Amino acid sequence: MLDIGIYVYKLSSTLGGGTPGLMLVYLVLSGMILTYIRKPTARLTAGEQKLEGEFRHINSRLITHSEEIAFYNGNTREKATLLASYNKLLNHLMKFLRFKVSMGIIDNLVAKYFASIVGFWVVSLPFLSEKHELATSEHGERSRLYYTYGRMLVKLAEAIGRLVLAGRDLTRLAGFTARVTQLRTVLADLNNGNYQRTMVAGAENLKPNGGKMIFKNNLIRFDRVPLVTPNGDVLIPELTFEIKSGMNVLVCGPNGAGKSSLFRILGELWPLFGGELTKPPRGKLFYIPQRPYMTLGSLRDQLTYPHSGAEAARRGTTDEKLEEYLRRVQLGYLLDREGGLDAVEDWLDVLSGGEKQRIAMARLFYHQPQFAILDECTSAVSVDVEGSMYRYCRDVGITLLTVSHRKSLWQHHEYVLQLDGRGGYTFSPMESCTEQFGS
Repeated sequence: MLDIGIYVYKLSSTLGGGTPGLMLVYLVLSGMILTYIRKPTARLTAGEQKLEGEFRHINSRLITHSEEIAFYNGNTREKATLLASYNKLLNHLMKFLRFKVSMGIIDNLVAKYFASIVGFWVVSLPFLSEKHELATSEHGERSRLYYTYGRMLVKLAEAIGRLVLAGRDLTRLAGFTARVTQLRTVLADLNNGNYQRTMVAGAENLKPNGGKMIFKNNLIRFDRVPLVTPNGDVLIPELTFEIKSGMNVLVCGPNGAGKSSLFRILGELWPLFGGELTKPPRGKLFYIPQRPYMTLGSLRDQLTYPHSGAEAARRGTTDEKLEEYLRRVQLGYLLDREGGLDAVEDWLDVLSGGEKQRIAMARLFYHQPQFAILDECTSAVSVDVEGSMYRYCRDVGITLLTVSHRKSLWQHHEYVLQLDGRGGYTFSPMESCTEQFGS
């Protein structure tokens, strides 16, 4: 609109008359009106950035803690949280886009059509004035000059504007299209199995999902199961042992021996390359990592994760029971400090390392699975609290598979699974391994 105003100003100066003043008045008035109408833009833009930041934060947490979420079987809960944030962002963007469309219409009316009307009217003044030399020229000549000074310039400006905008939009569209096409191609290849897994030496004959998975309550049995990473690195050629309910097992070994790999296969995060694995369903097997995952939500949600508070209520769990679990892990003071079970905080930052580990144990008490995998999950907890939690697990019938180097935990286990880090292992009663542990 400014370019058209400048052009009309020059044209009107050439043609004479007081037309520049009229155009300046129109420019000032239209600018004031558009500025007033555009006021919500700043607020909507700030809201968009805030919601986009929240959405990116949730995605970042999901990527960082993906393994813990998979062990917890919290995909449904995290999907609900992610979709809730996405829908808030989507609704805001739809509102913002509707505002932008309305502003685009108004901008076109004020800056293009109304400006063209005013411009044509200003250009026509010298032709209608009896004192101007153009008014005394022949009718055909006046029409030709009017068309030349007005219509051709407006059309040229519109055509150039369309070309410039079309080029910008097409460039952006080409980038988005290439990225989406690449993503669709990769997804199609994965769905069709058209990919080649890189296998290390010695694992060429192993195939993912080549073993047999059997689901059975109160039993974990590895029968000639190789411990193999997804890229084919063989940690243990064959693993055979059996754990029944009530047999607490201490898993130990050097770094890289395969302790975490064992649990990832047991939790169905990694494929089974061979043998036969008997295990309870995923809902009956619970995993607590060294750094427990704290979801977004209230304190109640931390205790019932991956269940929501409403789902826990439907299962018959009362707030009094949840508060009892907190007191059992000596976190009853959180109820007063944070304001009760409905308190909402960024729990990953608010809670200390020991508090998060005890929250995870209270979460275990809520779910009460048949088996629990404790991966150094009490390293930041005092020995007395740790002993109290282990005794409670035994009382309620939770069988524990513990990875820990604390000697204080030996008394709570009956068997030891020792991985030597060179492809070998031993599975034996705790009494026969006392000397091996340095007692």
